[in-house]
Amino acid sequence: MISRPTDGTHNRPHHVVYGRAMANQFFRARRAPAVLFGILFILFALVLSFTLPTWLSVGTGNPAGETVTALTKDKEVRDEAARFFIEKLTEGASAEDLARFDELEATISTKLDELVANDEFMAKVDEVSDEVYDFFVNGIDETKVVEAQAVVGDLVDALVEVDPEFAGLKQEVDDWSGLELEPIDDGPDIKSIKDGLNTLFWVALLLTLAAGALYTRWSRSKRGALLFVGITLLVLGLIDLVAAGAVRSAVVSSVDEADRFANAAVPVVADSLLSPFRTVGIVWAVLGVVSIVSGVVIGRRAKAASGATDAND
Repeated sequence: MISRPTDGTHNRPHHVVYGRAMANQFFRARRAPAVLFGILFILFALVLSFTLPTWLSVGTGNPAGETVTALTKDKEVRDEAARFFIEKLTEGASAEDLARFDELEATISTKLDELVANDEFMAKVDEVSDEVYDFFVNGIDETKVVEAQAVVGDLVDALVEVDPEFAGLKQEVDDWSGLELEPIDDGPDIKSIKDGLNTLFWVALLLTLAAGALYTRWSRSKRGALLFVGITLLVLGLIDLVAAGAVRSAVVSSVDEADRFANAAVPVVADSLLSPFRTVGIVWAVLGVVSIVSGVVIGRRAKAASGATDAND
């Protein structure tokens, strides 16, 4: 008499049984899924290392306002702005006026230093920059006038304190309606770009965490998982730092050396915009080093414990 299996597998197609066996073998042999999830973790983390700084800069803040603040607070930029202002005023001036304006340049620079140290003035600057940023990022489709008279008025008042002859500028400020902003009809949709970058960041973050968790689940050891994740983060951190430095060098080197104001302002702008990339790079590198050290410590402890067990046996 022929005995038959009691589990019902005798009547299943051979390829189904074989497929289940292969699947079980795949997920039991930790090496295969660990390699897959490890590769996915590297790819998603690479995307995250570029989308995270962008999200920190654009998605959660006002890069334009931060850049304006950085420019305003930079001493070299203020000095060059004062020099540029004097040069414009002295175009076609007599030798006597030139000598007088040379003396005013240092005084104007000092007044600008005092303005920047004034929290009320900087709050006005931030308010104007925020309105300009919101106009372009939120996709407003009608002309808007930003009232920037308060900022310009403070600047003129500072100039009048330097030389009363600047008092004539006050009337021009009073007659000025403000910054007139026009919608960009043919330009890119900045709001859609910002929303897309934010979505890409969150997707990359979730996929990176999922791939990392799955890799850890199927890795052969906790030590190996920590070393792999640590090395990946350390390399990505160095990539962010090198990329930020390379972009800054390329931008700064493209500026005309004869343009003193641009040479003072462009590095400040580059540093402000690239700051999130450097920050993320440093954090990645630190987390990578911590993970690597933890993996080494865990490995040594496991080796010591194994050696002690063998000695007892």
